[in-house]
Amino acid sequence: MSEVILKPQEAAEQRLVDQLMAALRPLMRLDAVRTLRGGDAPVVEFIGQVYDPQDEEAFERVATEFEALGYLPFLAEERGEHVLQAIPHVVDRRTGKPWVNVIFFLLTALSVLFIGALNEGGDPMADWRTLVKGLPHAVTLLSILTIHELSHYFAARRYGAPASLPYFIPVPVWPLGTMGAVIVQKAPLRNRKAVFDLGISGPLGGLAVALPLLIVGLLLSKVAPLPAGGYTMEGNSILYYLIKWLIFGRPLPAGGMDVILHPIAFAAWAGLLVTGLNLLPVGQYDGGHVAYAMWGRKAWLVARGVVTVMFAWAAFLLLTGRDIGMTWALLGILGLTMGSRHPAPLNDLAPLDPTRKRIGWAMVVLLALILVPIPLTLVP
Repeated sequence: MSEVILKPQEAAEQRLVDQLMAALRPLMRLDAVRTLRGGDAPVVEFIGQVYDPQDEEAFERVATEFEALGYLPFLAEERGEHVLQAIPHVVDRRTGKPWVNVIFFLLTALSVLFIGALNEGGDPMADWRTLVKGLPHAVTLLSILTIHELSHYFAARRYGAPASLPYFIPVPVWPLGTMGAVIVQKAPLRNRKAVFDLGISGPLGGLAVALPLLIVGLLLSKVAPLPAGGYTMEGNSILYYLIKWLIFGRPLPAGGMDVILHPIAFAAWAGLLVTGLNLLPVGQYDGGHVAYAMWGRKAWLVARGVVTVMFAWAAFLLLTGRDIGMTWALLGILGLTMGSRHPAPLNDLAPLDPTRKRIGWAMVVLLALILVPIPLTLVP
């Protein structure tokens, strides 16, 4: 019987693989082990059968032990087998410098105030005191966006994911004064439940603020004859159309009449518009998170189909003389940039629970109700 003598580097690599295997044994039966990349920090693939895919606590224990070894475990099903890839990676738990977030928020508040004041006939460039006219627009819109993003933030922190505070994006030449806000997440989420909760939390939080403010804003609005020309008309979603009908007792616009929106109503309408666009099941949009949590890799096909429809709709609008088609084209380009393949969580095997699936389907219905196919129409 011959003895195999390993080189020091090979011995260290084998010890690390043995430690990973020992951490895995309570979670899954191992049938095969493959080293995909050798070295001081090898990439290792473990193939076998997870004893109980719904036992999230067992996976959490594995993830904790892997993290102590400088690894992330990615668990999925491949061709009928359970495959766990051990990837060397140390999670960076730094979440940025809060003062940067504060500066961007203040700049965005100023930008939104500026646009709101212009919309109400003020001229802040000539008299800064007219900025006060933009307060209803700014407070309404920033309230919706802030609650939306903080809902994402707290959902991420609930699952232990390092996430930054919201970064607001000021755009003083945009009709709303901002392109919204984003949080930066520096590590993959644990499972589909976490992906779902992260995706759904923002729209639900934003809607909880936007819908009451929309109703208040419409109650402060008035019905009047449409101007002869030279104005911009906001688009209708099914829900927005029905709420106007309920409040004013008739469908609008109709018969040369429409609602002249109070600034609170316009900002809340914009909040619903942004929520609807975020719910599109594409990439890392909020709807992309929800779609992947519900359907897994099938969501990649859905995302490609939705992006195709976005470009087709953009082309139709542009060919029929509606410049708003450029907005859909830009959204489609953003979808392509993010990619249709939503990244998998660490544990892609544990299924989503029935309650979350029902909420997910409710979000599909909500998307149909609040999506605005033609957000703005310029009437010459």
